[in-house]
Amino acid sequence: MLTMLNRILRPALKVRNTQLSWRHKTQIRACAASSATFQPLEDCLVLNYGGTAMHLNYVWLRDHCRSAASYNSSTNQRNLDTGSIDLTIRPDDATVQNGHLILTWPGGHVSKYSLSWLAENSYEGKKQSTIQPRILWNSHIYEEANIPSAKWDTFMSCDDEVKKFLQNYLLYGIAFVDDVPATVEATEAVTQRVSLIRETTYGRMWCFTSDFSRGDTAYSQLALDRHTDTSYFQEPCGYNNYDRSVINTVPHDLVQRWYEAHRELTTELRRPENELWVKLTPGKVIFIDNWRVMHGRDSFTGLRQLCGCYLTRDDVLSSARCFGLQA
Repeated sequence: MLTMLNRILRPALKVRNTQLSWRHKTQIRACAASSATFQPLEDCLVLNYGGTAMHLNYVWLRDHCRSAASYNSSTNQRNLDTGSIDLTIRPDDATVQNGHLILTWPGGHVSKYSLSWLAENSYEGKKQSTIQPRILWNSHIYEEANIPSAKWDTFMSCDDEVKKFLQNYLLYGIAFVDDVPATVEATEAVTQRVSLIRETTYGRMWCFTSDFSRGDTAYSQLALDRHTDTSYFQEPCGYNNYDRSVINTVPHDLVQRWYEAHRELTTELRRPENELWVKLTPGKVIFIDNWRVMHGRDSFTGLRQLCGCYLTRDDVLSSARCFGLQA
């Protein structure tokens, strides 16, 4: 069966606000050994570190204090009640020492933040980093990349093989495992190496052949246009042109624009360069990110038997993070 896929130090001087108007005056303090400078403004502290100027809101800083009184490092949960923080809070003192920003708040509480942690978790730092690396690809790019499929025996026994598989899945939105025994049980086992299986109205594992009496073109021998599954779920995977309900929630003056947008999207999806055709043979398992890659098939004759399941996206990403991958 041909399956088609579409590509979606020296301590610095303390900064005191006694005899200082936060509205009209600012001070800049530098710490040469850490190459960090900071400037307290009325509504935030501007920290220059690693070539990035970070604007750190004072309430945000107090809320993200990692002292034992404010944060439980064992559970990664707050002890501090965010709703109790004074929304006009300002630090009395600020300094940089040994790679840390140290703030003393009214009442004497001291917060200590690693400069690298602030750089990683500030808005400016996040803008410069990729949350989930992805490769925007078409059929030519994917084929030229020559991405190897994982092998059943190695995949089931070697965590490094699972890690490489998940890395490819994150990068491209699809990944393959070859030489899997052509049984429901083996397909279930290879799936559980990646994530938890989602229980749906179709059960955990589904297995079917052509049977048009089921009232669904998926059970027929007809071609299926590119789509994603479960668009009718409360938490759907995505778009499915076949399973769309009646358009009755769009005002009249927007209906024409909806169809024009639909035509533009469909034209783009059906461009040959945006289609990757894969011959599915017994023993080849394909994992598809339904949030990113559509799938479909050509029409066929004869007998076809297919088994599969749905995974929970959260758990797939959690598995990737356990391997140290960005997800």
